[in-house]
Amino acid sequence: MINPITGRNITLAKTITKMTKADALAPIVALETVVVAGRTYQAYKRGKWDEARERFIEESLGSIVWLCGVKSLNKLGDKVVGKILKSGGTNFDVGTDKILRTPFENFMKKQAPRNFSPNQVALIKGAKVMTSIILANLFIGFIVPPLNQALTRKVRKERKAEDTNTKPANNVNFKGAPGMGSINKFTNWIENTNTGQLLSSDAGIAGGRMYNARSKEERREIAIRDIGSIYFYMWAQGHVRKGLNLIETGNSARLNPNAAETLNKHLVEFIGDREMSSEEFKKAILGEKVQLPDNLEKLTGWEKAPKNKSLEVIRLKELEGEIKDKAIWERVKDMSKLQPERLGEAVITKQQLQDAFNNAEINNPKLLNKVFDDFTGGDYKNEFKYVSNKKLYNLKAEMEHYVERLCKSKKNEKINKAVLQKFERKNLILSGINFAAGFAVAAAFLSTYIPKFQYWFTKKTTGVDAFPGVYDFEKKKEA
Repeated sequence: MINPITGRNITLAKTITKMTKADALAPIVALETVVVAGRTYQAYKRGKWDEARERFIEESLGSIVWLCGVKSLNKLGDKVVGKILKSGGTNFDVGTDKILRTPFENFMKKQAPRNFSPNQVALIKGAKVMTSIILANLFIGFIVPPLNQALTRKVRKERKAEDTNTKPANNVNFKGAPGMGSINKFTNWIENTNTGQLLSSDAGIAGGRMYNARSKEERREIAIRDIGSIYFYMWAQGHVRKGLNLIETGNSARLNPNAAETLNKHLVEFIGDREMSSEEFKKAILGEKVQLPDNLEKLTGWEKAPKNKSLEVIRLKELEGEIKDKAIWERVKDMSKLQPERLGEAVITKQQLQDAFNNAEINNPKLLNKVFDDFTGGDYKNEFKYVSNKKLYNLKAEMEHYVERLCKSKKNEKINKAVLQKFERKNLILSGINFAAGFAVAAAFLSTYIPKFQYWFTKKTTGVDAFPGVYDFEKKKEA
């Protein structure tokens, strides 16, 4: 279906936008589907139904736990934590940048029960997350492998008895079934990112599978497959996309389709029926770099994050009376709303204050509010959730780079609505191509090349191309 106004294929646009959204689960599910199918097929080619069945059960159950096990156990743990704390509020984060976003401190002030100290609450939260990880790892690493192996032994025993009693040996037609700061930082990483949840499962799963391996040959294959897969699950897609972005634009970052669509709507509304030269448009959208007035630079109320000196924060009330221009003061107040209040007080960063003085459309609080809201699912304003300010302003930098590329590509032309729509479509298409390329590389290695390499390694080291879960390599050595 084509949108007559923008000329975009709506279905394709929605698909690309959904798949490339920050921390999206859909591409992970799609990748896992390909991996399960590919590894099951490769296993069947070598070890027929015995290996294929084991691989399908192990990979499919592993995928389920890997994708939603820790998250589901976390939600269950929230109910337990709620009963322990005797408080209705359990959906709080313990991540912090110390000076801008302090969700844990906000929670302790507003909702935490008085008979628990901050350290006790943080430890309870950390214990909940660690328990979720341990239970998920135990299931897939230490329970599934023995059960899978027991099923294979049972099937092979039944098949052997059937072969002996009722069928010739060569006519088998079996059909198998297919410190507190560090603790808080780690807790927040596990609880609030797909990468943290998925990566936290890998070590335990690989360790459990290797521990339960039936032979050293099988143990080596598990190590090659599970450890070798981590990079392709976690980072390969991103690296491929960054490489392609670098080739296409000279910058490894590309504005994601969600933010690009929101930005484009704002720019279309801004330009209306006008036409502007690229220089006029660039100045109107990006403005010029400004220095804060001396009276604001020299204020003593600036706080600096311990490990990020570039993040400087001041309470809004300390700026009252220091800014005489009413329009700028209103933008400053709007900028302070781009993060929740800290312990009941509005705060603003030095970068936001500079942006308020740079009266450009890219710094429009209404635009940033829409982009940040979509990027974080609304969490950027939640006083009990932690959102990295660095990630938000990296996103803003990508928006600026998007506008710079647009102006550079139309250096000697006029910019109007049609130009804006065409450029946004191009960004969408390239985002889709780069996503598909990254997905294809990861899927190819995870589903095909890594299994082929582990099979080749076994054959190279043993001289036998057989499923090590059922083949007796010791007997071959004696022969």
